[in-house]
Amino acid sequence: MKEILVVGGGAAGIAAALSAAEAGGRVTILEGLNRPGKKLLVTGNGRCNLGNTRIAPECYHTARPDRLKVLLKQMPATLTTDFFERWGLMTMADEAGRLYPYCRQASMVVDVLLLALQRRGVAVETDCTVTEAFWDRGGFTVKSSQGSRWRSDALILAAGGKAAPKQGLNGGGYALAKGFGHSCTPLYPCLTALRCTHSALRGLKGIRVLCTVALCAGGREIARESGELQLTEYGVSGIPAMQLSCRLGAQKGANVSVDFFPDCSMRALHTLLRRRAEECPDSTLEDAFLGLLHKRIMYALMKEAGLSPLSRTVRTLRPEELARLAELLKNWRLPVEGPMGWEQAQVTGGGIALQEIGDDFQSRCRPGLYLAGEVLDVAGECGGYNLHWAWCSGILAGRRAVGEAEL
Repeated sequence: MKEILVVGGGAAGIAAALSAAEAGGRVTILEGLNRPGKKLLVTGNGRCNLGNTRIAPECYHTARPDRLKVLLKQMPATLTTDFFERWGLMTMADEAGRLYPYCRQASMVVDVLLLALQRRGVAVETDCTVTEAFWDRGGFTVKSSQGSRWRSDALILAAGGKAAPKQGLNGGGYALAKGFGHSCTPLYPCLTALRCTHSALRGLKGIRVLCTVALCAGGREIARESGELQLTEYGVSGIPAMQLSCRLGAQKGANVSVDFFPDCSMRALHTLLRRRAEECPDSTLEDAFLGLLHKRIMYALMKEAGLSPLSRTVRTLRPEELARLAELLKNWRLPVEGPMGWEQAQVTGGGIALQEIGDDFQSRCRPGLYLAGEVLDVAGECGGYNLHWAWCSGILAGRRAVGEAEL
């Protein structure tokens, strides 16, 4: 029976271990925390959005989209659903294709997987920080900071990335992979809020607003997202901002443009504002435009346009001032300092280069070594795409590791 070591007890590591055990391997997971699967407990707001039925390359970010496209062809949504059905977890998809456990409990996902590991005889070493891994005398040697040592025929690196360090992730998997000759693209926080500079933000803390947000840099639009944006004292959050963080990377001099009326053209919005003004010339600006948008946002935009909402009357409003207000409602610019740090990020952008693994997730630098999950240069958008990548890359690496362990 072939010995398989899996470094990392997250989604990819558990999937790899179960698949390798089913294929006939004797498997051991080396996990740094006190139990496997801990990060799963906080996914999907405790409901565990564990995949998506609409998998496409466009839902991911990587330096090598050509390689990603090839790898994703082996990862239909059914690979995830069949995996969980095999271990007894019922799943369901919502109208957006997001997969959840039928019970909507992340803790149930972990319980099912832990029971599966037990039934398959997978050994789990917890509180185990792997510090060294190398090829020696026809096999892999792995050492931990606690002084323990293991030998195996195949090694699967599924140690995660740098995001969410409170969940035990510290980026150690990158150093292990580099020790076998792999290279790593620059790492950056993904699926996180954006830090923005604007004096009005502190007074808008906690407001949520449906809008469209564009990420711009160098005079061009990089990406655009729609949905509920959350304004904070440090910048913007919510799904639109988190999606855009994946496109920001190390980009400097960027800004976000907020369109509070995406379904209304600039001309139509300007006409609406002018009509409001004409209907009540003696009203204050506050009363004239009441009901269009959250009051605090309207105050902030009017002040940025040089208007005093309480003391100015509509009759005193000049055409250019009205045009400026319409422009701000359609294109409110917030300079971006960068993404929030690793503590708030849900996933890591960048990682081990995809061209350095085969279609079976085996290393092209060291036969018998496999890489899976977040350690690779793949970052998915919100909606279960990252867990889909983790499960499927783990499944494929685990299956193949047993068959190729003699290399």
